[in-house]
Amino acid sequence: MANETDVTDSGTATRTAGGKFAGLLRNPAALRLVGSLFVLEIGSAMTTVGLPLLVLQRYGLGLEVGFTLAARFLPNILLGALVGQIVDRYDPRRVAMLAALGSGLVVALFPLTTAMWQIQLLALAIGVGYMFSFPATMALRPQVIPEGSELEGNGLIVTAERIPKLIGPALAGPIAAGLGIGWLFCAEAATAVAAAALLLRLPVGERPAAGAPGGPGAAAPARPGPAGLRWLAAWARALAGGARELVHMVRDDGRLSSLTATAFTYMVALGLGRTFLAAYSLEEFEGVPAMLGYLLAAMGLGGACGALLAARLRGWNQGWVYILGNALEGVCWIALIWTGSWVVALALLFVAGVFESIASVVYFAEVQKRLPTQLTGKYYATLVPLSDVFLVGGTVAGGLIVDVAGVAWSAALVGLAMAVPVLLLVSRLVPEKRLPAAPATAPVSAGGVLS
Repeated sequence: MANETDVTDSGTATRTAGGKFAGLLRNPAALRLVGSLFVLEIGSAMTTVGLPLLVLQRYGLGLEVGFTLAARFLPNILLGALVGQIVDRYDPRRVAMLAALGSGLVVALFPLTTAMWQIQLLALAIGVGYMFSFPATMALRPQVIPEGSELEGNGLIVTAERIPKLIGPALAGPIAAGLGIGWLFCAEAATAVAAAALLLRLPVGERPAAGAPGGPGAAAPARPGPAGLRWLAAWARALAGGARELVHMVRDDGRLSSLTATAFTYMVALGLGRTFLAAYSLEEFEGVPAMLGYLLAAMGLGGACGALLAARLRGWNQGWVYILGNALEGVCWIALIWTGSWVVALALLFVAGVFESIASVVYFAEVQKRLPTQLTGKYYATLVPLSDVFLVGGTVAGGLIVDVAGVAWSAALVGLAMAVPVLLLVSRLVPEKRLPAAPATAPVSAGGVLS
């Protein structure tokens, strides 16, 4: 009987997931958000290919390449935590639209540059656009994904992020070869305009009016002193209050705090993995040209598949799904040590991509369910720059580790960095716990239906 019940529950969960996916595909708002993210990521992937090629073509190999690529991360690392105040204070749709259009304009200027400092300045400007666009996009999710469809909605969003990592580089090659590198930047400018246009008619949830009691735009009591200092003091108080509220929210929910902590440890593992894969492809598959590209493509394809499969695990405890996703991905990386076949290596990284994407969908869905809408922008604006710090740290450490410990030990460390943290936090990730009801002053989305 138990087996029959399990089969029935599994079938019910599958039909429920299928129905929710179908509902989302008929939801114009969700499709606009997913479509906007999709085309924006395709353009970004083209610039990821075009920017280093532009620098190498004009100025050759050297430290300038590293500095130029790192410049894209600096604004988010230094100022990302402040952006949440803007995203939550204003309409996140307009913030996302302006960020996309601004980035598109900046990218179109790359072919016109005549000096390295100009390229680096534009790279910094792109980083500023990303610093605003990501938390704004995250803040829009609760307004277009109905309550109860978090898993399916975030599965579509993660898929929209993963597939462009295959399509973008695939399109960049023929464009650069046939038309020139400059056209790659023009292509991203066009995708930025398209992404902004898709957001134009996106419905936006109701927010407390500017100046309303307790609202984001509530006027601070008048204080003596210059207006500039009063504004700065009000900004600092709002920032400190939002940070305290966010820390309190994360601290009081075991699963949310553990998801946040393991997001940072995963970024370290990802940084180690990027460096490892470069050395692994050259050392183990010297006779296979461009093996690194194939390995990354296999993982990207697995990621796209995993995002769509995540909803089929709706009936499982999502804490266990997150733990198994990270732990089994770590096993796949460790298993690379014992394979000398490029086919097996590609298969392992495809499976690793599936597990990574499933864990990512669960992460975003669980955060969305457990974090009040008014804190979403602050959360991601704080999380992303810190994640970039851990990613850069893992990448730098990876260079030393691969050089000193060798490829085999590096693979083991990547796998352990992914698996061990979630295994240590099983007791906090597995239990289900409801957050306290949101206060009555919390923003309500359009129609009171979406949250």
